[in-house]
Amino acid sequence: MVLPVCDVCLKSGMLCQGCENKLKSGEITQLDLDIATLLFKLGEGKIGFKKTIEIGDVVIIVTDKDQVGKLIGKSGKIVRAISKKVGKKVRVVGEESDFKEIARDILAPARISGINIVYGTDGDEKYKIRVMREDSRRLPARIDVLNDIVNQLSSEKTVIVIDDL
Repeated sequence: MVLPVCDVCLKSGMLCQGCENKLKSGEITQLDLDIATLLFKLGEGKIGFKKTIEIGDVVIIVTDKDQVGKLIGKSGKIVRAISKKVGKKVRVVGEESDFKEIARDILAPARISGINIVYGTDGDEKYKIRVMREDSRRLPARIDVLNDIVNQLSSEKTVIVIDDL
């Protein structure tokens, strides 16, 4: 699997000129480098990801759709190790996931009770993501942070609400 940093850099602990240039130009971040190093040690090159996004106290790791399960690990072992290293909550999302999959992955372990399209008076449409009140305590972060994450990953306008049904 592909990591944002080359294997030579991960084995040696020193960045080559190409990876150093990626870091300086902002193509990769220090967080990408830290997580790539940890994954290389844990998965011996079999686990990878495309990029990371840091919003608030949550880190989102974007990977290939078929790699999501491998990146989470058995009973969340790998995600917990990453979370411990970066000191933030970690969510894993498939790169080509549809809107519902993204919302489900970001809001887990809280369950989504429904997703509706809401039309504004100006013709603007938003997705209203409803979470049951009993699951609201299981949300991984504040609602506004989660809403920003879903907006950024799906490029859809969303609003997350707690449902009283």
